[in-house]
Amino acid sequence: MAFLWPTRGPYLQHPPLLNLSRSELMIDFVVLGDSHYHPTAERDFGAPKMLTRAREVLDASVPAINDASPDFILHNGDLLCGGGSFDLSTADYKRSLRDVAQAYAGFSAPAHYVPGNHDCDAQTGSFEALIETFSMPRILDVVDVAPRLRVARANLYHGGGTGHWSDENDVALRRADVEARNDGCGLLLMLHEWILPDYLYPGDDPDTGCVHDATRLRATLLECPAVAATFSGHRHLNRLRLWHDILIIDTACLIGYPLGFRQLHLDEEGYLSCRFQVLDCPDLLAASEARSTRHENDRYRGEESDRDTTVLLPRLCRIWQQ
Repeated sequence: MAFLWPTRGPYLQHPPLLNLSRSELMIDFVVLGDSHYHPTAERDFGAPKMLTRAREVLDASVPAINDASPDFILHNGDLLCGGGSFDLSTADYKRSLRDVAQAYAGFSAPAHYVPGNHDCDAQTGSFEALIETFSMPRILDVVDVAPRLRVARANLYHGGGTGHWSDENDVALRRADVEARNDGCGLLLMLHEWILPDYLYPGDDPDTGCVHDATRLRATLLECPAVAATFSGHRHLNRLRLWHDILIIDTACLIGYPLGFRQLHLDEEGYLSCRFQVLDCPDLLAASEARSTRHENDRYRGEESDRDTTVLLPRLCRIWQQ
């Protein structure tokens, strides 16, 4: 899967990076989420999910992602169908873990995961087997993914129950920010639930549709200048927003319309190019699309600029100029 990425003229100079080759500064990665694998689904549940064809999606996604030749892969959570909505038995939950782990072992690049609200054992509420299987963070950890670029992986469910930006998450992100700035590194934050609200009406809570205590998280992000971009899933919509000087990227589900993942390219000048890649499963795509109205599908897919665009990351530019 080859693409011509936009080229840019000289914009910034990065003296600290002059000892690195141009190829080391060109970073390609993939973001996916809400793959919702269910090994024995007898119905698809709410649109746009196609749970009865979860095996088909799982089998198609790994080679498609490998064709993108990423340097690393980020999964925003909800790998499975645990939690309270699907009444998955513990036996099927364990089977799900085995099936997905076996499939994702075929990725050609390192993959990094965070838990989603449907990733726990539906019968016990435990995320323990998931965390062990996919080496997920227990609160928040940091991974070096490229020269002067790190990913902060946040677990919103370490306290149990619904997703919550906790004291522990906040302290850990602030510490990661200080360390990243000291080392001249940019941070990408990945978590399952939304940070910015969608449509708000008079009287609505400003955190409607977001992780619990998102107001606090947004305030923390403004005080953590190493965080250049964030990546979330959860609501099955493609959305891309430059909020203040932080890029907020929300990605639609893999298990249904628009049935794809994001392919991203970061260049040495701080430009991030995004392309939404649809799986080559036309019958499945059409079946999922038929479950919803055109307006609903437009919301899932997002506008053109929510899917395919190029954006300058201001914070990363400043960090890389240090």
